[in-house]
Amino acid sequence: MISNSLPADTALRKRAQRVIPGGMFGHLNVARLPPGYPQFFARAEGATLWDVDGNAYIDFMCAYGPMVLGYGNREVEAAADAQRRLGDVLTGPSERLVELAEKLVGMVAHADWALFQRNGTDATTLCVSIARAATGKRKILVARGAYHGSAPWCTPYPNGTTAEDRVHLVHYDYNDIDSLQAAVQSADGDIAAIIASAFKHDYGKDQALPTVAFAQAARALCDRTGAALILDDVR
Repeated sequence: MISNSLPADTALRKRAQRVIPGGMFGHLNVARLPPGYPQFFARAEGATLWDVDGNAYIDFMCAYGPMVLGYGNREVEAAADAQRRLGDVLTGPSERLVELAEKLVGMVAHADWALFQRNGTDATTLCVSIARAATGKRKILVARGAYHGSAPWCTPYPNGTTAEDRVHLVHYDYNDIDSLQAAVQSADGDIAAIIASAFKHDYGKDQALPTVAFAQAARALCDRTGAALILDDVR
C-alpha cells in the first residue's frame, strides 16, 4: 500500500533538488510515479524495505536486480566482511576475480570466457564494440522500446546526443520474425550484431518471454550473416 504521508521523503526531495540536477538522476527519480511513492529509503532486511518515514514495503524490484537473495543475507554478508578484512579495493585484482570467472565459465555451457563490467551500459557497449571489431561491420539491430543502457548509442533520453550516435542502429519488433528479417535486409549485409533482451520488459508495458521460434530465428540469422548475437540479460 502506498502511503500519502511522506514528510521526511518530501523534505529530502527538496534538499536534493538544490544540489542534484533534477533532484535525482535517471530511473531513481520517482517524479513520474504515483503520489505517495517514496524516493528515499532508510534500511532493508530480507525482502522488506523501509522508507525514511518508517513505512515498510515488499521489494519486488530486488534493488533493480542485484538483491535476489534478499537484504542482509547472512552468508553473503559474512563473505563480504571476510573480503573487506583482506582488502576491499586494491591496486589490482585478487584471486577472487579468477575464482568467479572459473565459476561462471563452468556454469554456462557456451561460455569460454568471463569479462566483468561495472554496469549494464558498460557491458552492452563493450559487446557492441567487440562485435564491430570482430565482424568489421557497423549495423546493430535493436528491438523497438528495448532498454540497453544510458550510453549515447542506446539511451532512451536523446538529449545531449547526436543523430550520428544512432545512425547505425536498425530497429525491429521483439518476437516478430518478419520484422527481424526485414531489419536484416535493411542493413544490407552490414550487420555487426543483433542485440536482444532475455525477455521483453519495455518500460510501462507488459513483459513477454521470447517465443522459441523467434529465439531460433535470431540465432539462425546471426549464423547466416556472421553477426554476433548479444543477449542483454541485465535487469
